[in-house]
Amino acid sequence: MTTSKKENIPDNLQGYYAGFISRLIAFVIDIAIINLSFLFIGWFLGIFLSFFEQSSTLGASLENIPYINDVINLLLNPVFIALFIFGFIFIYFTFFWSFSGHTPGKALMGLRVVPVHGGPMSLTRSILRFFAYIPSILSLGIGFLWIIIDDQRQAWQDTLASTFVIYTWKARPDEKFLSIAIQKVQSRREARKKTKSLKNKPKQERIS
Repeated sequence: MTTSKKENIPDNLQGYYAGFISRLIAFVIDIAIINLSFLFIGWFLGIFLSFFEQSSTLGASLENIPYINDVINLLLNPVFIALFIFGFIFIYFTFFWSFSGHTPGKALMGLRVVPVHGGPMSLTRSILRFFAYIPSILSLGIGFLWIIIDDQRQAWQDTLASTFVIYTWKARPDEKFLSIAIQKVQSRREARKKTKSLKNKPKQERIS
């Protein structure tokens, strides 16, 4: 008695290696959170600077504070802004990886970063994994796409940092996400064609 492939697919992927689609969605969520944080910081800083320029009383009082102009010039310096953005992203990923094993995006998708040999993520390994993103980015994304062909679903940063990304709750096999979506679209099209043909049949019979 042979078993079909569908019977071999587990309904619960808890502890299994996470696939490309779920990791991509988690990454997009993290980038959205980071961008919203930057928008909030920029909005708050813009209000402060505009209020500082418009209010002569406040401006005069703040000018008496030592080095206040130097601080404002530093905040508007492009080099400082670039370093701040890099530092914010660095702290965002390394903090969440070392603290809980997942960023907010990965938590929403039910994913966790774990060392190959088990145990919690250390700060050192989190920092190593963050900088291991550089080869994946410089390779024009090949390091990320490596997840698709790797048996253990490791990207280059996972291989370099000796980590896995696994499911932590009941997730469905996301590798079949696109094929299932395409099958649904095709079945809907076929159903529409059948209904149209059934509607057109009585008209053709009347004409004949």
